[in-house]
Amino acid sequence: MAIERDRAGKEVRWLWGALFFCAVAFAKVPSIDVMVTGHLYTPGLGFIHAQNALVQASYHWTPLIGRAILAGMLILALLGPLLARLLRWQGREQLAVQCRGPWRRMAAVAVLCGVLGPGLVVEVWFKNTVGRPRPVQVAEFGGDQPFHGVFQQGADATTHRSFVSSHAATGFWLLSLGLTAGPVWRRRWLLIGLFMGSLIGLGRMMQGGHFLSDIIFSFYAVWIPCEIVAALERRRRRPQ
Repeated sequence: MAIERDRAGKEVRWLWGALFFCAVAFAKVPSIDVMVTGHLYTPGLGFIHAQNALVQASYHWTPLIGRAILAGMLILALLGPLLARLLRWQGREQLAVQCRGPWRRMAAVAVLCGVLGPGLVVEVWFKNTVGRPRPVQVAEFGGDQPFHGVFQQGADATTHRSFVSSHAATGFWLLSLGLTAGPVWRRRWLLIGLFMGSLIGLGRMMQGGHFLSDIIFSFYAVWIPCEIVAALERRRRRPQ
């Protein structure tokens, strides 16, 4: 168990180190975003993969699936004891214990992380304050706006909402499902969240909807609130 906790600590340190590295890299060389997006853009044709069936499916279904999972977690968090009674009445004692205890705790933490990360931090704060034009809006990729680096304030946050990606944030949010689990499953859900968020983010980049940095910092806009919530939950459950 001590070895697993040490590994979990190393993962956290690696993620903080990666954040520092990315922040410095995109601050010093903001054109990284233009170079990466350039590989997805064809002059005269635009973002040719934007209408790919899988890319379109990811774009349209990600918010719906994310809301469905969040709704399911909310129901479990609120009605866990009632569901446990129903399961106990059916003779499923083990499931009833899980539903009333670990699963309900997992659901409550996931809902709180969803409200804080993808909700408040991404949608309310970043989307409504940064004002960064999307790739399809900048001159380098057929638009009429100048390119803005990741740390450069834009002029219009009502129509320029590239930073950060809310679609990718939905995928990254899946990591919250492992926050109340042991180190092994916590790591697995972290990897699942990283994979899904990155995959969804790649689809948005192929559409010209986001730059690479929008995806990277979307992860941290979700992960940092999740770490705060997880730390508070561990402190709450610590014997007094």
